[in-house]
Amino acid sequence: MFRAFLRKILFSLCFLFLFTMRYIDQTFSVAINDHPLLAGWEGMGVPLTEIQIEGWKKLNSEFMASADLMKLATSVEKRLKLKRTAPPLIGDELDFSYLTLEGKLDDQVPVVLTLQSIRDDANLAESFCGVIALPKTKEMLTETMLRLKRALDPVVGEFPLAVMLGGVKPGQLTEGEAYQLMKRAFQRLQVTGGNGGVDLTSGRWSAWSNLLEGKVVREGRHINLEFGYRYVETENLTRIILASPTLPGYF
Repeated sequence: MFRAFLRKILFSLCFLFLFTMRYIDQTFSVAINDHPLLAGWEGMGVPLTEIQIEGWKKLNSEFMASADLMKLATSVEKRLKLKRTAPPLIGDELDFSYLTLEGKLDDQVPVVLTLQSIRDDANLAESFCGVIALPKTKEMLTETMLRLKRALDPVVGEFPLAVMLGGVKPGQLTEGEAYQLMKRAFQRLQVTGGNGGVDLTSGRWSAWSNLLEGKVVREGRHINLEFGYRYVETENLTRIILASPTLPGYF
């Protein structure tokens, strides 16, 4: 009798697990293992045309010649199994050295790896590492991030990565239309503490979502999600971006 009861409990647990998986899969058309930011983007109903992963980190407070930068870059390159698409760009000046590698992962995802070192007049120095990757499809996003982390973390330490999703809508969005897009994306990601506003032809909102990793502190607030839009008059379209933890600096 106890065995029959145990079988019923196990069956119930399995059913609950499968039902939950099915429910999530029907609620969001993105794959369950995909980056949560994709679910927020899907909520807006805007075609996804751009995916970017980027990271930037201070390595140390020392000045490094390009030869030393190359050692780090080569180690990351090997771990990524990066196939170069151009010769390395290398430079050594009195107080500035740099190295840039361009390649692709499996001939699909373009990657740019750059390292820089600077020294000022007071002989204070800093060295940095940066990376940009451009997955072509949403299915490549999570795998690309995992590969970058596995390659970078053992070489330069824990490396924070930001994700940006982008698309466009024809014409100029009204403030109300932009607000509704933001609201739908943020609702999908169960945000708290949203804040932001508009400025003529552009706007941005920031918030916190427990579904996303990473964070930055801005004006005393922890955020890990941002929505932004900007009207491009010369092309008569509105560019839309959803990013975590923040929008890229150039936006």
